Amino acid sequence: MEFLSGWKEIAEHLHLGVRTAQRWERLGLPVRRVSDSPCSPVVALPDELELWARTRDVKQDAASLASNKFLVSRLTELRETHFRTRRKTRKLLTDINSLGAEQKKLLALIQASLNPAGTIGSRNGKRKSNPHPRSEVRKPLRALN
Repeated sequence: MEFLSGWKEIAEHLHLGVRTAQRWERLGLPVRRVSDSPCSPVVALPDELELWARTRDVKQDAASLASNKFLVSRLTELRETHFRTRRKTRKLLTDINSLGAEQKKLLALIQASLNPAGTIGSRNGKRKSNPHPRSEVRKPLRALN
């Protein structure tokens, strides 16, 4: 009867990393400690490890199959939602662009109605100077008698 001695040999036998093999001990991996201390060296029988790994894979495959079916259906739902959202976004962007063009037309009409014949603004967009600056419009205060 051959024993595997230490985490390194056990992990190599299972084709795992040492840390993974140590985590699997908490899941029931059939290892024996030399003493009762949690830090003591471990030993294991290769046949017991292989049996445990086979039974674990069967349980894991059944669980992962159910999980995969759920994930596939969820992925399908998410894809459909994604494509619906993309279509709505494209429509909204088209609407925004057309509203922007309409807004520009309305602004031009408002400016034209406020500035008939270009009396206040000039062609290049700069305002003409006011013929009555504020300093001229103010009247000096008279001294009260």
